[in-house]
Amino acid sequence: MPPNGGQPDVFPSLYACFDARCVFLLMGCSHKLLFLDDHLLYDVKFYPFPTANNDPLFAVCGVRDTFLCRITEDADHPLELKFLKDLDTSAEYNSCVWTKHPVTQSPLLCLTGKIPKQIQIVDIDSGKVIRSLNGHGKGINDLAISPLSTNLLFSAAEDYTIRLWNLEPQYEEQPCVAVFAGEGHRQPILAINVHPNGRWMLSGSLDNAICLWAVPEPHELIRDPKNTGFQTPKTIYYPHFLSTEVHFNYVDCLKFHGDLIISRASRDVGPSSRTNEILLWKIEGFDSSLPAPAEPPVPSAGKSTRSSLPHSPQSRGFQRLLTFDMPGTNLFYQRFGLLDTPGMRPILAMGNQLSKFLFWDLQVLEEGIDLVDAARLKKGRGSRKPKLGTITIDPALNRVSGLKRDTSIGMSSDGIGNQSVSASSPALSPAPADRKYQLADPFTPIKPHRVIIPTTNYSKDHFSAKSIAFSPDGSWMVGVGDKGMVCVFNRDKDVVWSIPPTNPASETMQT
Repeated sequence: MPPNGGQPDVFPSLYACFDARCVFLLMGCSHKLLFLDDHLLYDVKFYPFPTANNDPLFAVCGVRDTFLCRITEDADHPLELKFLKDLDTSAEYNSCVWTKHPVTQSPLLCLTGKIPKQIQIVDIDSGKVIRSLNGHGKGINDLAISPLSTNLLFSAAEDYTIRLWNLEPQYEEQPCVAVFAGEGHRQPILAINVHPNGRWMLSGSLDNAICLWAVPEPHELIRDPKNTGFQTPKTIYYPHFLSTEVHFNYVDCLKFHGDLIISRASRDVGPSSRTNEILLWKIEGFDSSLPAPAEPPVPSAGKSTRSSLPHSPQSRGFQRLLTFDMPGTNLFYQRFGLLDTPGMRPILAMGNQLSKFLFWDLQVLEEGIDLVDAARLKKGRGSRKPKLGTITIDPALNRVSGLKRDTSIGMSSDGIGNQSVSASSPALSPAPADRKYQLADPFTPIKPHRVIIPTTNYSKDHFSAKSIAFSPDGSWMVGVGDKGMVCVFNRDKDVVWSIPPTNPASETMQT
C-alpha cells in the first residue's frame, strides 16, 4: 500500500526474481553442480553509461561465477543473460565495477576477490581477461572507479591498504600510482566509496574504523615519461579523519550522501545495546569543495577519533543525524544500496537475511517527515489529513535539511553519471509547537517506509541479500545474495526525478 495515501508510489515493486543456480542448469552449465549448496552472489553493478538501445545492463559476480543481464521489458523474454565462462574457475570473486577501455572506449568489467589476489579486467565482447593488476599482498574486498576518470581505479584489500591504479596505456608497466596506507587502518579494509567530486574517499575496516582520505589531484599522479625506471607510487600515510566510535563493529558498507555519510557495521553491538542499524552522520567541518587541510591529524594514545577538519574542542568531530532500523542484518558482507544522483529522489534500500528488502525515502526525511511516524500521528489526530509534502515540522527538529548534500557532479551509487543539476533541500514551513517526529532523536531507529518480500518457485528457504544496485536512470534496482538469488525491481520513471533531467550524453555503448 502506498504510504502517501494514493499519490504516485516512489518505491519500486518486484519485477522478476530468479535462482541463478537453476538458470545455470537450464543453460547446460554442468560444472555449476559442484557449487549448488554455497552459490553466493556477492556484488551487482549496473553499467553506468548510456547504451545504444537504452536497455539497462548489470553485472553480477559471485564466489565462482560472473554473468551479465540485460533488462529488455519484453513480455516473453524480460531478461537476457550472458555468462562469462572463460574466467578462472578457482577464483573467489566478491566485487566488480564497470569502466571503459582507455583507447577503444569499449565496456570493461573489473573483477576481484579473495582469490586471486589481483584485479582482473574483462573485455565484455570477448568474455576474456585482457589485463591483470598485481600489487596487493592479500585478498581484495572492494573496487571503485573515480568520478573524474574511467581510467582511475581504487581497490581495498586485506593487506590494510588502498591502491589507486591508472589504466591508461602509458602506465601499463607501473599502473599503481598511489597507495593509501600507514597511519590508517590496522586490519583488513572491507569497503571504500569515492566522493562525487573525486577528491575524497571513505574506507571502512575490520578494525571498526572509518577513515576519510584526501585523494591526490590528477596532476600530482603524473609520472615523468622520460624516466623508464621504477617510479614509487605516491603514498598517503594519514587520513584526515579516523574514528572507531561511529560503529562498534567492523564496517562493511559506507557511502557519501553529498557531504553526509551513510554507513553500517556488520553487527553493531555497543553500550546502547542496539543492533542492526544504518547510520546517517556527518564529519564536523567537512566541506568537499574546500582544499584538504595542510596537515592531517597525528595519532595519539587514547584517542579513538582524530580529525584535521575544524570542529569544537568539546566535540568528538562527528555527529550522528539519523538511525535506520535494519533488522536481520548481522551477517558479514551485507551492503545497502543508495540512489543519490542529483535531481533524483534519493532512496536508501537494503536486503536482509530473512528474504526482505527494506526501503526509505530520504527526500521526505530531508523535508522533516518520517512517513511511518507521520501516518501514525495523522491517524491519532482528528484534524484534516494533509497531503504528503505539506506536513510541516519545526526546523529545529530537522537534522538533515539544510546540511550540505548537493553536488555539481552527478553519480549513481554504482557508477558515473552525466547530470549537472544540483539538488537542494526544500524549504520548511513553521509547525505547531506540539508536533514532534522521531527525527528529533538521532538515536531512535526509523522504521522502513516500505518492505518487500520476494517470492519464488525455486526455493522455500530464506535467502540473505548481499548487495544492491540502482540503474543510472533510477527506475530499476537489483538485489543479489546467497542461494543464487537475483531480485529485479522496477518503478515508474515519473516518480524518479525531483528535478527534470538534462539531455543525456550522446555517447553510447554498442552491445
